[in-house]
Amino acid sequence: MRFAMTDFFAFLQKMGGLHDATVQTLRWNPSDQIIELRFDDIYSNFEGLPEYPGCQPAAIVLHGASSVRIDIECNEPLRVFEFLPHEDKQDEVLITFSPSGRVWVRFDRADYPKCELAGASS
Repeated sequence: MRFAMTDFFAFLQKMGGLHDATVQTLRWNPSDQIIELRFDDIYSNFEGLPEYPGCQPAAIVLHGASSVRIDIECNEPLRVFEFLPHEDKQDEVLITFSPSGRVWVRFDRADYPKCELAGASS
């Protein structure tokens, strides 16, 4: 689904910055200015809590990626530590990974799934 940037950042906040979600695919298409991230379960941060709706694979696509910085060394599954706005800017995200690594992107718009947490609307 495509929403306003402020809605996307609100989604990331509601989702706990996607903490603990495992990245299945990280694809950068420079010619189309797209960054696509596919996750095994976007709700993994809520596993074991009453609001956990169950495992939900999903993708987030960042369009208009005009600046991209990737610094990842990966010898094990890539887990999100935080996926949040970068320094309160309305067109940048910083995705940090556990145990290490990061991706910074300046972008125009995002496609992302609807939030299905109990009591949350997105």
